[in-house]
Amino acid sequence: MFYFLCFYFEIPILAKKYPMSPTKNAKILGGHDIDITEAPYQVSVHFLGVFLWGGVLVDKDIVLTSAYFSNVQSSHPEHFKIRAGSSIIDEGGELYQVEKIVIHPDHHWFSYNLAVFKLSTPVTLSDKVAAIPMMKSGEEVPDGANLQVTGWGLTDNEEWPVMLQRVEVPKINLDLCRKQLPDLPKAVMCAGDDAVDKGFFGDEGGPLVYNGKLAGVSSYFTLVKDDSKIIMFTEVYTKVSALRSWIDKTIQNMTSHI
Repeated sequence: MFYFLCFYFEIPILAKKYPMSPTKNAKILGGHDIDITEAPYQVSVHFLGVFLWGGVLVDKDIVLTSAYFSNVQSSHPEHFKIRAGSSIIDEGGELYQVEKIVIHPDHHWFSYNLAVFKLSTPVTLSDKVAAIPMMKSGEEVPDGANLQVTGWGLTDNEEWPVMLQRVEVPKINLDLCRKQLPDLPKAVMCAGDDAVDKGFFGDEGGPLVYNGKLAGVSSYFTLVKDDSKIIMFTEVYTKVSALRSWIDKTIQNMTSHI
């Protein structure tokens, strides 16, 4: 039997169910505190002042993130801001206004879950703010390889960690992943751990990194259970190398007028 944890919501529901109350000792599932200098490409996405989830800086004025709620509000980029250069979930660093949002044209629920945000002004680069290179089109991550996930996702106690968290997860063979998740969408990769839950709500849109390159953007999480026992915890990521051509063309179109 399969049970899926997925997150598609409106901001009023988010604010009511998950109030902004960061907890000093809260940890992302399986994670540990890090300074933003260890992941300077990590940013946070805010809607009308409320933290939504993570994002990743791939150029001085371009952020990749989740398309879920972005799709609903893509015609109102003025409602979104990006915080860069801070280890703290809701303070520090610099806030940047989003100027334009483009959603992958094939996005539908969990498929092609990717949005490109263009900032109105470029970020100021430093040891706390830097773009991460993306994996090339067709480039693959070996099965079993360790990847790094960062974010401010909710803990198992539904608490928001104050500090940025990082955890390592192994890449799961896609065929094996599809045996457990038969409705797995296209252009994705899987990573997870059958021993401990790693990653949770609030990490969507954040980076999955392999050898210093962006391999994926966090899409959604699933718990696979059998007789109420968790047998697999998997995070599904939008695969950057599978969509690299679209990403490059989108960025070019967004910045061609400059």
